[in-house]
Amino acid sequence: MAEIKIKTAKRIVPMIYAYTTPEIARHDGWTKIGYTEQGVEKRLKQQTHTVDVQFKEEWRGNAIYEDGSGEAFKDTDFHAYLQKLNVEREEHTEWFHVTGTVSKNHFYDFKSNHGILELPDTVMPYQLRREQSEAVEKTAAYLESHKNGEFLWNAKPRFGKTLSVYDFCKRIKAQNVLIVTNRPAIANSWYSDYVQFLGAESGYYFVSHVEALSGKPYVLTREEYIDRVIDENTEHGCIEFVSLQDLKGSIYFGGQYDKLAEVSDDPKKGHTWDILVIDEAHEGVDTYKTDVAFNHIRRKFTLHLSGTPFKALANDKFTGDAIYNWTYADEQEAKRNWTG
Repeated sequence: MAEIKIKTAKRIVPMIYAYTTPEIARHDGWTKIGYTEQGVEKRLKQQTHTVDVQFKEEWRGNAIYEDGSGEAFKDTDFHAYLQKLNVEREEHTEWFHVTGTVSKNHFYDFKSNHGILELPDTVMPYQLRREQSEAVEKTAAYLESHKNGEFLWNAKPRFGKTLSVYDFCKRIKAQNVLIVTNRPAIANSWYSDYVQFLGAESGYYFVSHVEALSGKPYVLTREEYIDRVIDENTEHGCIEFVSLQDLKGSIYFGGQYDKLAEVSDDPKKGHTWDILVIDEAHEGVDTYKTDVAFNHIRRKFTLHLSGTPFKALANDKFTGDAIYNWTYADEQEAKRNWTG
């Protein structure tokens, strides 16, 4: 009787690898970072043999987080982490402007922290100017007597609306803050003020999918925020920044993309926000389609920010006690009265 031979299945270990190509001048200082389940040597030969190029393997490591969970990840996850660290990437490739040694250090940090960056230990102290404090105090007082109310800051450019809004949210102990803007380019202002003056120690994490903030350190996706709060078992609040374009593109607001469910009034997925901040309200925000979109956001209070809210004022949307004005004339008067 012939001997029966049983072949056992070979265990597949997903690996991340990195190599450089010293003989290619334009790749000097750049490292290729990829993923394989078929063995690193085999994969490297596949990639470099066909183009007849010499390579130097910089490092390799299994693609499994080091928390005992056994959870694996892909190279795209590590790539996203590198971009959060502002490591330059050659568009549509796996080449990164980083040395082999530095990328190896990043890789083992990533395996430990799941790609979530910590904020700096300290943030800058700040003190609001008189007019900023007045805006915060007047709005907080209005909220106390007008639940589900709406308030307008009619303030000239460079008033410092972002920092003042953050101070207002802290003042009233808002847990969930939603910021919607018609100008995604100003995302960096909201982000930079968060990093400089709030940080995680303020009790808030910064959440956004806006393209202008893609790859920025300290910006969490909604999923990362939820995972972090669960893992840490904390009550960290959320500052979520959304563009009006993305909002209108969501299926929950009449669009075609399955995103931003948490912003909607969906009974299972939507949240009730403590504060809805509508930034630059005068720029196309008071259209019918936008009004309908905002009607599908459950919130306890709405704060409008604008430098030129002509339509809103003309339509008597806000009563006098629901507006804080800071115009060029106010600024010039303040300068004249300032004693140093």
